[in-house]
Amino acid sequence: MSYSPTSSVSDLESDEQYIIRPLTSADVIKVRALHAKLSPSSKPLRSTFFTQLLTHPARLCLIATTLSAPADPVAVITAALSVRTTDLGAGAGAFPLEVRVLTLGVLPAHRRHHLASRLLHAAVEDLCAHAKTGSHSAPAYVSAEAGSLDDAGRAFWKGVGLHEAEPWRQGWADVVRVEGRVAIEA
Repeated sequence: MSYSPTSSVSDLESDEQYIIRPLTSADVIKVRALHAKLSPSSKPLRSTFFTQLLTHPARLCLIATTLSAPADPVAVITAALSVRTTDLGAGAGAFPLEVRVLTLGVLPAHRRHHLASRLLHAAVEDLCAHAKTGSHSAPAYVSAEAGSLDDAGRAFWKGVGLHEAEPWRQGWADVVRVEGRVAIEA
């Protein structure tokens, strides 16, 4: 999926339409509130998290809004581009670049419209385009984390082609790492 720096409209199979666009500084307060709604038991994200998303070229935040309320986000993805190095003796392997999904969520009223997969593909496509301007080939390797008890989240990641790695504990929560290749439009 492509979008312009200002925004573009994504037609869905239903009669609803959504705009997927990059985060702006004017969106930060509402996106923080969206994160709080989507994950009420988690700690609030710090403002520095959003500062990095706005200023660091290898970080990205995309939001989805409805056409009827373009200032109110209903879905969000944050992701980071990582470069695996070989200078410390560990080989970079077949995937020298990795898109790491930091957060992904859709308000319940807007689920089942493929917004999460559209946001994922748009984020991977954007970060791949960013990587092409450098000396690396475009990545399609994606990783994320899901709660071990989050059956819907784990099913989503499986549905987009990621596989589960070994579960591990992060803080007080059991987490499953998901990883794999995600196809992007050429």
